[in-house]
Amino acid sequence: MKKKDYVEISLVVDNEANPGLMAEHGFAAWAAIGDDRLLFDTSQTAALAHNASQLGIDLSCADLLVLSHGHYDHTGGLPTFLESNEHATVCFGRGATQRRFSCHPDQPPRSIGMDDTVSSLIQNLASSRRKEITDWCYLYPHVGATGPVPRTTPFEDTGGPFFLDAGKRQVDLIDDDLSLWFETDAGLVILCGCSHAGVINTVQYVRDVSGVERVHGIIGGFHLLQASEERLRETIGFLDRCRPDFLIPCHCTGEQVVERLKSELGKDVVRKGFAGMKIQAGTLG
Repeated sequence: MKKKDYVEISLVVDNEANPGLMAEHGFAAWAAIGDDRLLFDTSQTAALAHNASQLGIDLSCADLLVLSHGHYDHTGGLPTFLESNEHATVCFGRGATQRRFSCHPDQPPRSIGMDDTVSSLIQNLASSRRKEITDWCYLYPHVGATGPVPRTTPFEDTGGPFFLDAGKRQVDLIDDDLSLWFETDAGLVILCGCSHAGVINTVQYVRDVSGVERVHGIIGGFHLLQASEERLRETIGFLDRCRPDFLIPCHCTGEQVVERLKSELGKDVVRKGFAGMKIQAGTLG
């Protein structure tokens, strides 16, 4: 009988970090799945290489790099990754390389998409090293990627004033937003970049396509910084009904939201993420 693969997820880059590691506005996570390795997002600068080295993570061992979506704070470290790794397949959602802007009413439009260098590197990769994810799929047995997540809840939005042009003519729905899931003995472990599709939409979709109802844990950015009271209330209620063993909010979740999650769901369940954190996610199957 084949030994089941054990899953350990390490937060490599986040807004906060353990001493000796670099903190930055961004996200990157390393998943060790039995003998396989994958990197999920790259954050935005040299923090990826520095923190990986300090954590004893060899980026050259990754078989896959999965980009949750095409924002600079999740893709900027890609050149560093490609310098270290000459074989991994880079996976991303359709539209990830397009130009994108944040257009707050009281601020000038700000470019937040991939740097042109990053976009060019992806487009110039050999076809064997480039995978556009247009639908849910399994990357390994019991390890899946959502692809585009259906937006079914009326109160979940992308989490900000996002547009595909500086003139605010075309709203950016961030359709390339994707998450990973791991089917463990204890239930689903879901790894999100920013949850631009919405935490509820993402969890429900993973449940639907995987056929697994039980949620063991959720890790990553929930992008609830600008969420309405209705959205926060509905999201917390949904998470409470899921009864996860752990929630690890990171990156773009929002400080006040993290404290509210702790208050309403319990400090034994909610643990704020930081670079250097390791999560023992269980065994697959």
